[in-house]
Amino acid sequence: MPLVPVNSVPYRLANLPPDWLDRSIYAAAGGRLTFGDLRDNALRFGGWLSHAASVRSGDLVAVCLPKSLASVQAIYGILAAGAVYVPLQYQGPPARLRAILDSLQARLLLTTGEMAGRLALEGDARPMPPLHRIEADASHEDLERLWRGLPALSRTAAVDDDDLAAIYFTSGSTGEPKGVMWSHRSMAASIAAMPRLGRLSERDRLIGVAGLHYSASAEIFFPLVSGGMTYLLSDREAMFADRIAEILEHERTTVWSASATALRLLVESAGFDRRDLSALRRVDFYGERMSFPALRQAMAALPRAEFHNLYAASEAFYMIEFAVPRPLPDQLTALPLGRPSSIYELSLRAEDGSEVMPGETGEICVVGPSVMMGYWQDPDLTQAKRVHGRRDSYRTGDLAFLAEDGFLHFVGRKDHVVKLRGHRFDLGEIEAALKAHPAVRDAVAFPTASAGKIGELKIGAAVLSDALAAAGGDLASELRRHCLTRLPAMARPARILVLERFPTLSSGKIDRRALEALIAAR
Repeated sequence: MPLVPVNSVPYRLANLPPDWLDRSIYAAAGGRLTFGDLRDNALRFGGWLSHAASVRSGDLVAVCLPKSLASVQAIYGILAAGAVYVPLQYQGPPARLRAILDSLQARLLLTTGEMAGRLALEGDARPMPPLHRIEADASHEDLERLWRGLPALSRTAAVDDDDLAAIYFTSGSTGEPKGVMWSHRSMAASIAAMPRLGRLSERDRLIGVAGLHYSASAEIFFPLVSGGMTYLLSDREAMFADRIAEILEHERTTVWSASATALRLLVESAGFDRRDLSALRRVDFYGERMSFPALRQAMAALPRAEFHNLYAASEAFYMIEFAVPRPLPDQLTALPLGRPSSIYELSLRAEDGSEVMPGETGEICVVGPSVMMGYWQDPDLTQAKRVHGRRDSYRTGDLAFLAEDGFLHFVGRKDHVVKLRGHRFDLGEIEAALKAHPAVRDAVAFPTASAGKIGELKIGAAVLSDALAAAGGDLASELRRHCLTRLPAMARPARILVLERFPTLSSGKIDRRALEALIAAR
């Protein structure tokens, strides 16, 4: 019989402490959910998957739903049945989602009627996976009708450490998203470590900010090991910083974890300084660099909270952490990445894999049980990201050096990956989307600073074309419309230049700085 990892989601769900069963652990605009209800409903949902949808252990189930009590119960039900859950961006670009679904050949797609209609692209003959509609505002009664008359699972599935548990899709350099695979081992290790690193307890109240398609949304599982409460922020609520501030105050939230951009928008929201957020004891931010004016404003508004700058990736959970000192030293001009997390063995390595000396720049590499299983259907990329072939290792592509102060400091990227609103996106995917337009001969995408907002990046692009007009309008406008179904909102170029030739360096390579200057001048 397969082994059950002690910390796996199915195991934890089946072995909840008896005194936890009546505890409310999830809250949302639609109500609250206890541990006992979650366990029972996950087993019922798993029974429906098995008996009505013919889902078997190891099958892939795609989930394109907004974050809600219903979608979280569905995810738990998928894992309870031993299946693999694959979260997709709700309301994401349909063409991009169809490309992911084509690569998956999922056994089932759970989505809303609205998204099912959007995914049925006009003129697209590719078959859709079998789908079942669960509406965004599904109530408990709606879910009960789903499994009524069907037997629930008698117990959660037995899974092996190395069985696939989830796939999170991120941006890829080839123009197609890449799937980061989590085994039950890596998922369990990540979930078990986070409460320990964040010193979470059953008294803590968290707020789930990240959309389900981001790996950061694995925070929905933290109550399994901390016993604390998590408020599930809906996709609509997450769009309005003043609404988030209202929930933080009402729910007496103690821990906030989100991108640096989300934190900046929160402290800049209307009436933020009049909110009673005294319950917040810890603020974690990650992703792009936080501007010092915004950080000082946040620390002044939340004088009792500890601030932590986190470094992470979908391939490996929080690798490095920096506890921001109070007050911020005047001589500090940029936040360091910090010190390695205790859950990894971290090293800085040269291109040949050898470790560099302190003070020298090297690629951040980690080894540990939380590292991803690999990339979906891409063994070559998986191998390229390993350190000396070790399956529990990951080469991040980020460059850093160890300074005399004992902290790691960020230098840059080896490739064309940028951080947008806290999430990595490959410029190659943006360029591929632009080049898919018939009027474009070539395209270059590059990050450019957002006017008036320090630290916030936007995407600029330049294309080569012989046609200066298309579809009755200028080509730049046509290309922006073209990107609507192919790229997430954060990755769509804010400005597009149409050129007859690219500026080049003496080496013949494209001069990206010159392109940035052209964008800024227009």
